[in-house]
Amino acid sequence: MKIITVNINKGGTGKSTISYNLAKYISEKKDQKVLLVDGDRSCNLSYSFDNLGKSTIVDIFDRKPLEIYPVSKNLGFIKGSELLEDHSLDLKSKQNNCMIMYMWISDNYKRIEDYDYMIIDTHNDDSLVTSNFLAVADIVLGVSEPSRNGLRAWLELEDTINYLKSELIELKTRETYVNAEPYLLGNRVDHIGNSSKDFLEVAEKQNNFIGIIQKKEMLAKSLIDDISIFERENKMSVKEKEKHESFFNNISSVFDTILEKADRT
Repeated sequence: MKIITVNINKGGTGKSTISYNLAKYISEKKDQKVLLVDGDRSCNLSYSFDNLGKSTIVDIFDRKPLEIYPVSKNLGFIKGSELLEDHSLDLKSKQNNCMIMYMWISDNYKRIEDYDYMIIDTHNDDSLVTSNFLAVADIVLGVSEPSRNGLRAWLELEDTINYLKSELIELKTRETYVNAEPYLLGNRVDHIGNSSKDFLEVAEKQNNFIGIIQKKEMLAKSLIDDISIFERENKMSVKEKEKHESFFNNISSVFDTILEKADRT
């Protein structure tokens, strides 16, 4: 199982939307099994699924039994919680407080080994909770909209991952437990706007720039309507599909690149 964590310390970049649609792409278009984790205390992903029980991601941090909800044939889901923050979980007082998710995955390997991918959506912060989700990742998608603050947050994300690599180490060998590679993904890019052009000029110079996703209303509305862009595509007429062909070809190509990067780790 490869783990993809979606994070950047800036709100409104579309992290949850990308997490949701990437999970749907893998589970439906690629016919592979995905465990989608709502690690964002805003719980945006959790609102998109019905008939979930009381068990939430907090159970992992409280060392309680966790329920994985089967929301479709290839998609399992771990429900989010508004209590998923350092203070509520008293993380500062706990040993190995950045390794709790790591240990849960190790302890539950047999339970989750049939999943091809785990995708973790996160809150836009640098909390201990978020550090747990960064520490387990094979790759981290830094999703940024075209802005100067977005690029600044991307550089901070790179620094955070390097810090975790230096701190979360095996004491005898000094080998790091953290293998995550960060990749910058430009989201809501409009080739006409000056802000997008300025963003791309800088983003394309980054070593780990993975691509862009164009600004599109149907993508922005996917979490509002609880329907992925790929499910929406299946309902389109031939003429509508032709109209949006370039967008779907691009986002499919970007998602395939993300999976290739994860598979190489």
